Amino acid sequence: MPPMPAERIALRIRNAAKAVLVTGQAYQEPKDALNEFVSNAADEYAETDQRGGRIRVILRRRGKRPFVAIADDGRGMDADRLREVARSLFESGKVGDDRTLGEKAIGLLAFQQLGARCEVVSRAAGSDRTCALRLERGSRHAQLEPNERRSSRRRDAPGTTVYVLDLDPDVLRVLTQRKVVDYLRRRRGAALAHGDYSISVEEGRSAELVVPEEPDGIRLQIPPQPTLWGRIEFSLYVAPQPDRPRRVAVAARAGTTIIDDLTELEEFDRPPWSSDQLSGLVAFEALQSTAGRRAILRDREAFPVFLDAMAAIEPLVERTLERVARAVDSEQAQRLAGTLRRVFGRVLKELADLDNPMRSALGSEPGEAACSARPTVRPQRRLAATAMTPPTTSCPASPSLRRHSRAPKRSTTMPTTCRRDPTVPAAVRCPAWSRTRSPVRRAPASTPTSAWCSTTTATPTFCWSRMTTRGCWTTWPPWSPRSTSSTTTRAPPPSN
Repeated sequence: MPPMPAERIALRIRNAAKAVLVTGQAYQEPKDALNEFVSNAADEYAETDQRGGRIRVILRRRGKRPFVAIADDGRGMDADRLREVARSLFESGKVGDDRTLGEKAIGLLAFQQLGARCEVVSRAAGSDRTCALRLERGSRHAQLEPNERRSSRRRDAPGTTVYVLDLDPDVLRVLTQRKVVDYLRRRRGAALAHGDYSISVEEGRSAELVVPEEPDGIRLQIPPQPTLWGRIEFSLYVAPQPDRPRRVAVAARAGTTIIDDLTELEEFDRPPWSSDQLSGLVAFEALQSTAGRRAILRDREAFPVFLDAMAAIEPLVERTLERVARAVDSEQAQRLAGTLRRVFGRVLKELADLDNPMRSALGSEPGEAACSARPTVRPQRRLAATAMTPPTTSCPASPSLRRHSRAPKRSTTMPTTCRRDPTVPAAVRCPAWSRTRSPVRRAPASTPTSAWCSTTTATPTFCWSRMTTRGCWTTWPPWSPRSTSSTTTRAPPPSN
């Protein structure tokens, strides 16, 4: 029996709606799906050779109708071009254009990982009409609106805005302004550094411009390597210490990062690439990414060339790391020696102020040196000691006043004089008795005329004046910061 010939069977997608849904959910996380629309906006600028264009990422996570919008100011699309986009899935017109990234024509379906609906609103250059293309999750049909009448969707200038509506709850939690800015900084760092375009992330009243990361360390001077599939450019930096995680990213066409860490590839999961001292970017436009944009496609042409180029520069990277390590060790030794010199210098300076028997004095006259010179006796600083014992009163009116005097808190030498003494200026007289509320005791008429006092200490004393029989008080001490009011002390009248 003769063998039967092989049958050729044409593949057919039986459920197109399910195929559309599965294709749109092929991304690892929502930020990867959002990056697809950013790539479409970047390709629009690249196709028109427009550098420095602006891409706006608008986040509205609050309210009844949260949404995410990505807008560009490119040439826009009319109704015919929007119709062609809906009919050309999996067949992109960007194939063969090295300036653009999209080549699979599935980026439009990425909205299904973010929300339930998508609206592509665009206005072509030279036209005053805004068109809209509406898609729904899991549907094989799209709706084209040739003239958008809603004022909230109409554009005033040429360009395209993509709205993703009915966002999922997990998407609202992940797509915050800070997380989106950090993600786009890593994924779009090469294009942002070259100035191909700029990206701003807006949420509410806050807007932040995405800027590339600053290089950390010493740059390796590695020239670009030409290949049959284009140039491989190296922008690598060596840090002196592995004080934090550092990684080398790989970028492909349009300056878009494919992988954030070179060690994700099995061939580079070893030192020096995993030493946490290398950072930077390796750009090779011939590399292709997978559908999810998070892995390098291992083809038979460009990927082996990439491996050979990285193996060629590896010895240079290792020698640079060794040289940097030696320089760091030398610098640390010099820093330690400088610290020790400063410490010992400070100690010797302190010892110079003391009588150190280990130090030899120098002679001041010819012939005198070392131990033959008389050591200079340094006058020691004397501190004036403050007597803490309370002073005694010198009032001759009555010796018994010492028992009724309040002991002062500290001593002083500033004299105070009874304010009734007419020979003392008013500036140094004791405080007026009329300002206190305590009653005044009268002196007996038999008080001798010599019983007036002029104290030389600031002891709180009850004095009797010869000019009048009315008593007066002094304060303790009148200039002390601790006394807020006059300190009064009652004393019995002196006995004859």
